[in-house]
Amino acid sequence: MLPACGAAGARPGAPAAAEDPGLELALRGADGSWLHVGDLRGRPLLLFFFATYDPTSQAAFRPVTSFAEAHADDARVLGVAAQPDARAFLGAFEAAVAPPFPLAYDADDRVRSGESAVGALPGVPSFLMLDARGEIVGNHVGFPPREVLEVLLDAALARGGIEEERDVPLLSPSLR
Repeated sequence: MLPACGAAGARPGAPAAAEDPGLELALRGADGSWLHVGDLRGRPLLLFFFATYDPTSQAAFRPVTSFAEAHADDARVLGVAAQPDARAFLGAFEAAVAPPFPLAYDADDRVRSGESAVGALPGVPSFLMLDARGEIVGNHVGFPPREVLEVLLDAALARGGIEEERDVPLLSPSLR
């Protein structure tokens, strides 16, 4: 089951901050670059957990892409491959699908095993909406009607809107 509120987690090499309760998750892009979810604070973030081989996950890319394009100025989207051997499949999948948002995987396989800050995923696709401070404000499991994604974003915006942008290196310019 997905947690109802953010879980703090210290990033390797970074001191834990009691005033920063947002979700932390270290991921890798298909090119091997690191991305820390905590570095994306400042705008709502939709985490889209999927499996490249799952038909429902594949179908979910259509409404998620539409959502990402419609909200490029007020939200971010990050796809996270939550499957065995994600590293081996992610690059080819990303090239084939060409989403307008970055895709990443958990190099330590903690997301799939349920040992990450998001807890056990009840299935794929799964979605977590984080507010601008990185706190989980809502979730959805299964195919996401576009209206569901809008409701998740509304909840995130109601909890703090958009804060000051952080200048961080990201997997894709589409996140800026």
